[in-house]
Amino acid sequence: MNSSTSRNLLERVRAAAAALGPELANFAPVIEGEVYGALSREVVQCLQGVPEAEGLLLADAKTSQALGLSAAFGHGAIHFVLAGEKPTSPEPAAAEKSAAAPLAIMENDRLFIIATKHFSFVLLGTEEAENAGGQDEFSGGWSADSVVVHEAARLLLADAGTLLPPAEAAHACAGPLTMRLVALHAQSLVTRHRSIAKDKDDLSAVLKILKAISAKRRAHDVLLVFVQQIAKVVPADRCSVVRVWGGERFGHVLASHEDKNVHAHNIELERYPELYRAMNTRSTVVIDDVSAHSLTRPFADDLATANIHALLVIPIVLFDESVGSLFLRAARSEGHFSQEEISFFEIVAEAAGNAIERAQLFENIQAANEHLERLAITDGLTGLYNHRHFRGRLDEEFERGQRYNLPLSCLIFDVDDFKAINDAHGHLCGDEILREVARRTLFCIRNSDFVARYGGEEFVIILPQTGLKGAIAEAERLRSAIAAGPFTGCSEEISVTVSVGAGTLDTQAMNDCEDILRAADKALYEAKAAGKNCVYPTAR
Repeated sequence: MNSSTSRNLLERVRAAAAALGPELANFAPVIEGEVYGALSREVVQCLQGVPEAEGLLLADAKTSQALGLSAAFGHGAIHFVLAGEKPTSPEPAAAEKSAAAPLAIMENDRLFIIATKHFSFVLLGTEEAENAGGQDEFSGGWSADSVVVHEAARLLLADAGTLLPPAEAAHACAGPLTMRLVALHAQSLVTRHRSIAKDKDDLSAVLKILKAISAKRRAHDVLLVFVQQIAKVVPADRCSVVRVWGGERFGHVLASHEDKNVHAHNIELERYPELYRAMNTRSTVVIDDVSAHSLTRPFADDLATANIHALLVIPIVLFDESVGSLFLRAARSEGHFSQEEISFFEIVAEAAGNAIERAQLFENIQAANEHLERLAITDGLTGLYNHRHFRGRLDEEFERGQRYNLPLSCLIFDVDDFKAINDAHGHLCGDEILREVARRTLFCIRNSDFVARYGGEEFVIILPQTGLKGAIAEAERLRSAIAAGPFTGCSEEISVTVSVGAGTLDTQAMNDCEDILRAADKALYEAKAAGKNCVYPTAR
């Protein structure tokens, strides 16, 4: 046999037959290998029902093996010939006259020819290479016209003429057989049409899902729409996206179609062996019956309580350093997931994978940027705002107070005798005291207030829309809270106090925010001079 050909078998036979007469080139098309098999099986069944059938049966080796032709007809009255070989016949003389076919038979060519006095049939085709979808393509055709059948046999087998019955005799079963073949072919076309329609619906659903998630920006919104849309197309009692970081004992449910508020919900992976299996095999995991499957049998009672009968896990993103591994997990309380549904899940997961991964990466980058921005405006030791950010905020509040004649106050306070504490207990203890002062300060201030570390052991608070009386009251509340209890973060309990100075905006006398700071700083100096652990100016 030759290894390749520029034209398939049907085209070569039609071209050769057409030279003898245009009517000899008429074939009904066959575009699927499954149809080729179904038609040939139907003819074999019909042939076996005809007693004392005589004539010629010609087939390629693959077709012969699939239909069991050698066992069924190799020793009967029908001359059975494998394409490219001499005929096997109970009549030696006929076998001796057999010769090689004048038209070369390729390795991927398929042929099935039967010619008896009762009926004739020819089925030709060529299996093509896999298409983009990973499926074998087929190109061929069939005819039950005895003249066409006989001519095709002669073109493929040199000695066919000595084995063929008269062409005009093949009519007794031709009509009924042709009708059955047409019906079978029509049914295959209907099935194919339905399959195409289903594929079209699935594609439309995939596009709809992609369009829905592309309209979202936040990763959780993308994932939520993703699982909600899938659950609408393929009914599932539970549908969620789970993230697993390598080496962790816990997974994180990022979104669930049952509850839009689910976000990063922790689950113990040892109770979800199907997730482990999908992660380790990097492939889809299908469990039709959780009580019978070896993976889930140990958890059958818990799954029954949760009303789960079947499970499906499909990888979306695997082992991404920034995103982790993402899995689509679906569950049903009744029945199992069909192969068509599983295929749809896989198609959607693959199509949406990039969008989901991008959304996760975008949110991670956004969070990292927000963290960097936070670091740029906060003090690393106390977590309060830093001096630079404080000055910008004070400028804004001062301008607002001047423009609209609004009250504004500022408190500056520092830890009394802080150098002595550092000298006696060490700088690590001093750092812990500053952190505790910050915590107690945040507990005391209002939501509208703004607190920052001014420098060293000094802190500052901006009090918008607050006059001197209110500032002094808040300063006293702060001083009392810090002095109320000992600080326990060091090797021994230490009593800590602060001195507080308050400054208030005077729209007539002050020109910029430096003036209000100078007023508060002067008041702090007075509090220190008055003996510390007090507020200046004092309440009148």
